[in-house]
Order: sequence, then structure tokens, then C-alpha cells
Amino acid sequence: MFKKMIQEKREYRAYKKRVNELPEEHKKAMKAIENYMWNFAKGSGMLAVLKNILEMLENSVSDGLSIREVVGNDLAEFADSFLAEFPEETWIDKQRNTLRDSIE
Repeated sequence: MFKKMIQEKREYRAYKKRVNELPEEHKKAMKAIENYMWNFAKGSGMLAVLKNILEMLENSVSDGLSIREVVGNDLAEFADSFLAEFPEETWIDKQRNTLRDSIE
């Protein structure tokens, strides 16, 4: 367990380093997405989701795309659509099911 924790910490540091290497507009968006998504995270699996988004942004930089060309005009909608693809990494579905079951 201790080894796993150290490995996760290394991965998180490497992720943060990559975020900080993005151009300013991409970095600002990535940090905003990260802050938003951690509100819904239920575990360390969210880091994998964030790394996928980071890779997408890194590729967009390589392709010369602006942040708006990647995420559109609504950053929250972009983040929500990503969260919808990984419901197992969020607690929101559990909360929804609990709410639904409360009247049965």
C-alpha cells in the first residue's frame, strides 16, 4: 500500500509538471478543469481522466490549436461531457442512485 501511494504521488507530480509546461491559455484551462473535476472525484482514477485531457491539450498545442478550438465556448460543458464518459470515477452517480432510491 505504501509503495502504491508513493507511485501515485510520483505520477501526480509528473502530471503537474506537464500541466505547467503548457502555454498559458491551455494551462489556465487545464487547471480550471482539474479544480472542477476534483469536486466529483471518488478516487485516484480521476488522475487518469485528467491525464487524458492533458494529453488532448498537449496534442492541440502541437497542432497549433487554440484552447477554444479544443474545448469550445463552454468549458463546463466540455468537462461535464468528459465526466459522463467516466462515471465509475465519480461519486455523482452514486448520489443520484441514492436519491432515486430514497422514495422506493
